[in-house]
Amino acid sequence: MDDPRAKMAGNRLLSLGAPQADWTKAPGRVPGFWISLLGLMLAVLFPVPALVVAAVGLMFTLQARRVIPAGAVGSGLCLAALVLSGVTLAVVVLRIVLSIVL
Repeated sequence: MDDPRAKMAGNRLLSLGAPQADWTKAPGRVPGFWISLLGLMLAVLFPVPALVVAAVGLMFTLQARRVIPAGAVGSGLCLAALVLSGVTLAVVVLRIVLSIVL
């Protein structure tokens, strides 16, 4: 923009950049993490209810993940909740297979 009427020279507005969005308040981000963590803890004692709890946590996490762009602040907790849900599924499958084999 080279229009002299804009008076852009020397006012440092261009160096401010775009405002940063706060993705830490995305709906479902924090509850999805805690519910996924609860599902992992339940997988040790009660495998089938743990699958239900992990599925609910996964729904909350995916709801938040659709809103948060990749690499934004707040996306790490969503990725951690996705990993927790996957680990819960793996633990439950392992428990079921081991109970059939042994």
